[in-house]
Amino acid sequence: MSPTFQKIEPVSKKARIVAQLKEAVIAGTIQSGEPIVEGKIAQQFGVGQGLIREALIELEHQGFVQRTPFSGTVVSKLTMEDAQHIFDIRIELEPLAFFLAGRLADDEQLTDLKRVAEQTKNAANAQDLEGFFSNHLNFRKSIWKLSGNKFLEQTLERMVIPLYALYFIRRSHNMEGILQTTIDCIAHQDKILAAYDRKDFDEARRVAREFLIEMKGYLGTRLVTER
Repeated sequence: MSPTFQKIEPVSKKARIVAQLKEAVIAGTIQSGEPIVEGKIAQQFGVGQGLIREALIELEHQGFVQRTPFSGTVVSKLTMEDAQHIFDIRIELEPLAFFLAGRLADDEQLTDLKRVAEQTKNAANAQDLEGFFSNHLNFRKSIWKLSGNKFLEQTLERMVIPLYALYFIRRSHNMEGILQTTIDCIAHQDKILAAYDRKDFDEARRVAREFLIEMKGYLGTRLVTER
């Protein structure tokens, strides 16, 4: 009996462009704060500017670039002061999202959240840092969305996503510290989900706040920012 295989979809041009641009940012070939000119990049890849624009939008969603209307696109750059300011706001706002999400989420949504948490854990166990950061960010984005407050969700997305990209880009500066961060994040997820199962939404808010305060304390050690 011959084996049956599923069809394999070819990797799209956009996906290849996203991957190559991301690799260039991670390797430092394109420096933090450096502008990305769509026309120039399109010429180098031999594709239209529309495709480059789509790739840059995807990279913006992943936090690797920042796009400003009428000003263009630059590689994300965060200083120590920037990161501290982001954490200051997160400590006040993000626990509210965890509280609201717990109250509003139904059983199906909580099951989906647990699935994402399990994917995050599997990536961490495999030391797949790209997979870990992607899934852990998805865990938090799911909670922001479940909060039911679009303004809270949009604010957190704008601030936090570039911070996650920075963790991934600069992971080689303290790999031991980053791996410990993955362990702490998994424990944090488990505590949040346990609080949700108990319907203790105030506890979920407290856990979220304490975690963020702890993570802010590691700035400059586990996460080395630009000077």
